Amino acid sequence: MAPLTRGRANNPGHVPNDLMREYYEQRATAGLIISEGTWVSEDGQGWLGAPGIYNREQGAGWKSITDAVHRKGGRIFAQLWHQGAVSHPSFFHDGRLPLAPSAINPMQTVHVASGTTMTVTPREMTRADIRQAVADYRNAAQIAKDAGFDGVQLQAGFVYLIQQFLHEPTNHRTDQYGGSMENRARFLFEVLEAVLEVWPSERVGVKTGPIMNELGLFKAVESTLPTTEYIYEKLNAYNLSHVFLMRQLANLSGTPIAALAGDAVIHHLQKIYRGQLVLNVGISREHATELVGAGLGDFVAFGREYIANPDLVERIRLRAPLNEQRPEGYYGSTAFGYTDYPFLTAKNLHAETKGASLSLRSGLE
Repeated sequence: MAPLTRGRANNPGHVPNDLMREYYEQRATAGLIISEGTWVSEDGQGWLGAPGIYNREQGAGWKSITDAVHRKGGRIFAQLWHQGAVSHPSFFHDGRLPLAPSAINPMQTVHVASGTTMTVTPREMTRADIRQAVADYRNAAQIAKDAGFDGVQLQAGFVYLIQQFLHEPTNHRTDQYGGSMENRARFLFEVLEAVLEVWPSERVGVKTGPIMNELGLFKAVESTLPTTEYIYEKLNAYNLSHVFLMRQLANLSGTPIAALAGDAVIHHLQKIYRGQLVLNVGISREHATELVGAGLGDFVAFGREYIANPDLVERIRLRAPLNEQRPEGYYGSTAFGYTDYPFLTAKNLHAETKGASLSLRSGLE
């Protein structure tokens, strides 16, 4: 199950709650759940209702969730998340600016209490801020371990803090964290090394790759692919649980990585990274079988399908139809569109599968 931000921890302490416990428990048959993004610190905030994983109260909330998943025979990793510039002053009690590698507005939409708004120009991180952020990741990794998670995944891609260091348009630093791709990747590997002080490498995954949302400043540039290649090659030195790779379905036309749309990015990077790859975004059941059978990936993660189908594994196995998605319930604070999707029963399975064929479409980032 891919990481899926759902916004159900909308409380002052960003504490996971019983509704979230029910949601993850319902999906314990996923084999491995990668949790929604969890903030590693107060500074990491940036999405209404997302949970934290940086203090004891939050850890206790997560412990009830991991215990529930384990009772059902499942496994769950915590995704460690810092949103960096993709945030807003309204998330902070003192109205301070979000932190980022450079004081550059990434021009992204942010989910806030009043709806959505645009990012602002963040504050450039000092060397002390960078050291603190690395320490925050280590602390979050320890909280996750104490909370009973089976491992952790670094959110080191898409549009968030680590990617902001990697991506030249959002990193104009002139110190050891900017300029060359080795310098821009330094923060990622310092974070990884800090997390590895807590977890054995085979219980740590990294989500990273060239795919961004191609909006605002997060559009591929000439250095995007070489930077990714450098990272994937360097990650070979670690015996990681996995590297999580997103496919791109659209918006690549005219970009330096346009040739990597769809499966092309998998074909390209699996030649570089020799560890286990988890593939995600826009992969059907049949396509997943083809990719894994061809040795292009070791696992496939489904996203939106798990929102509407808590028993997705069983539906795939039986080639049963999927529940209809209700996008209006993707985010919110109630059970609607969250824990109220039906499971298969013998009665509805017979009715639904009569002459029906399975159609699995998109995954989620």
